[in-house]
Amino acid sequence: MSITSNIATTAAGIARWGLRSVLHRSGGALPGKIGLAIDPELIAHLAHLLDASVVVTGTNGKTTTTNLIADTVAASGLTCVCNRAGNNMETGITGALLEASSERRRTAGTVRVGVFECDELYTVRVLPRLKPTHFVLLNLFRDQLDRYGEIDHTQDAIASALASSPETILIFNADDPLCTAIADRVPNPRVAFGIQGATGTETSRMAESRFCAKCNAALEYEYLQYGQLGAYRCPACGWERPELEAWTHDVTLSGDGYSFCLHLPGNTADPARELALTTAYNGLYMVYNIMAACTAACALGADPSRFQDVLDAYVPTGGRMTRWRAMGRTVASDLAKNPVGFDRQIQQIKASNGRLMAFFLNDAEADGRDVSWIWDVDFECLAETPGIRAFVGGSRANDLQVRLKYASIDAQIVERVEQALASVTDEPAGDVLFAVANYTAFPPVVADLKRLSSEDTGITAPQVDQTAHGEQAAVATGDELPAPAVLDRPLRIVHLYPDALNLYGDGGNAMVVERRCAWRGIPAKIDNVHMGDELDLATADIILIGGGADRDQLAVAHELRSRRDELSAYVEDDGVMLAICGSYQLLGRSYYMGDDKIEGLGIIAADTVRGDGRLTGNVAVKTELSSDPFVGFENHGGRTFLDECEHTLGVSTVPGTGNNGKDGLEGCLHRNLIGTYLHGPALSKNPDLADWLIERALERRRSTGDAQVEALLPLSPLNDDRELSARAAAMKLLP
Repeated sequence: MSITSNIATTAAGIARWGLRSVLHRSGGALPGKIGLAIDPELIAHLAHLLDASVVVTGTNGKTTTTNLIADTVAASGLTCVCNRAGNNMETGITGALLEASSERRRTAGTVRVGVFECDELYTVRVLPRLKPTHFVLLNLFRDQLDRYGEIDHTQDAIASALASSPETILIFNADDPLCTAIADRVPNPRVAFGIQGATGTETSRMAESRFCAKCNAALEYEYLQYGQLGAYRCPACGWERPELEAWTHDVTLSGDGYSFCLHLPGNTADPARELALTTAYNGLYMVYNIMAACTAACALGADPSRFQDVLDAYVPTGGRMTRWRAMGRTVASDLAKNPVGFDRQIQQIKASNGRLMAFFLNDAEADGRDVSWIWDVDFECLAETPGIRAFVGGSRANDLQVRLKYASIDAQIVERVEQALASVTDEPAGDVLFAVANYTAFPPVVADLKRLSSEDTGITAPQVDQTAHGEQAAVATGDELPAPAVLDRPLRIVHLYPDALNLYGDGGNAMVVERRCAWRGIPAKIDNVHMGDELDLATADIILIGGGADRDQLAVAHELRSRRDELSAYVEDDGVMLAICGSYQLLGRSYYMGDDKIEGLGIIAADTVRGDGRLTGNVAVKTELSSDPFVGFENHGGRTFLDECEHTLGVSTVPGTGNNGKDGLEGCLHRNLIGTYLHGPALSKNPDLADWLIERALERRRSTGDAQVEALLPLSPLNDDRELSARAAAMKLLP
């Protein structure tokens, strides 16, 4: 190593000694931070310590997969260097290498294998320097959109990282078309893994992108596991899931967990390449994690015969997938930090016939400030659970409470899991409480459970939010709804392309409109129009269209251009429409995708140009449609400028936000069309905006001679305490 590297290593070693010996704290990322400050190329200078290495990345499962690989490597008699504490950025990986450097005399003569969890965006900093022998790509889902941006950005970062280390062997989840798209872009040797055959155990309405990476046509699936994972093929160009080199088959779910057979790459006649495995941990995602871990560990030289013992002994870190005994009840705790992860937890609760549950949601920087993704979680599947008791907590508890209200679940707000436990002391002791929390909300839950599991607390049930009785209880649970009015046809809510434009929980807007109609006895029906479907606007009353990733939005743009005249005629005939983010841009004359200028529909007089960086954060807009500001979250790179003839939705209350960050305006109000960058989704905390859409739709029906809607106007009031509390909480988050 160079003199600079030696100085960096020494300084980091002193910092690590001080942290452990004086402050009695773990080394954490600080030694790595100090070392990199002195020598930015320190990872490259320490990489020679390793005989082989693997970097693990992906949205979900990084920590579990990394630790399983590390345990298998260690069980095979190899020396393992690993950032087990989960410090998965450049500083944490550097810290693990520095630790190995300090112990190299003790481990001299042994094979040293590096196993490193890495944040997706930091792969571009780690791979060019570490040059790992292997790289595991688990999956790509929506996560922290305000930090990562759209998934296209994450794909670009990972592809660039791999291209910088072309000899690194890519082990990737071929069931995920987003991962396969990366594999097809890079020169690296590759090993594809996946599940062979439909499991029949888990499904999901979730999908990040089901569009072809080659031609952007909608993918077709032979079978779907969850999210966008499955056996896919493009009917237009033939792009498809590649042939699997490692796969599982005969996946069986029982009360004790999963059992399956795993075929490892290599000689198919070699019995050592076929493993019969079992795991006590439920969730099909765990099968994918295990498959990736075993494949990578064996590629690094570990003994596959050790893997089942490793699985049997595996204890998840930090309280994940853990069962506790607290206050006389079993509590199952787990982490879920994005829509697919949360949806998997919901499916497990349902499969376990769970009826006691507590969900905690924070919006700290590490979580992502945008929590609109909770509207893509399938809470509805729990609504019919007999005797359900639900609690919500965290800094965005109000948002969760509103989300569950529209799923017909009455949730009470608690500050800690201890309160939830104290509130269910009257429930049978054998019923498990499921506690699910996102990233920064999870450690306090675990800390409470650790304390409660070690003491006999005599705590009595505290006062919790009991707002959900009487009239509000009927609204929140869906019981005792008023008899529907008699109409020739229900109010038709046309949700355009929910399979493509689903990035910001926009499906929640359709839920909000439909529920607010039902609570008033207004017959309403959501009509989801997918790519390739016939678009019939003759009987449309409200059109909702959301935002999506660039390639998905481009596919919609191509389809809608052929229907521009029909859509424009609907708008000019005072048709009611709400367009969010990307679709708002699409309604203008033009917008940009990268360096390419894309022709819009020209329905509103506006152009969207490229901006320097993204406008991201909580926002509010003063508008003539309501006495209170509308609130939401914005996350867009384009800057939209309206012609003087267009009317804006309102004035942004936060400088530097809104349409373009310059003129202080937000959104567009063109007849009965609203275009806006507000999401969250837009209607969840702005019930007056939802009611404006409903009322305008009914007034339009009345103006065309539909006298039956007269009795529904003006709209009867609803109890919006929960929505308005969520709005008030959001207002406090404004800068």
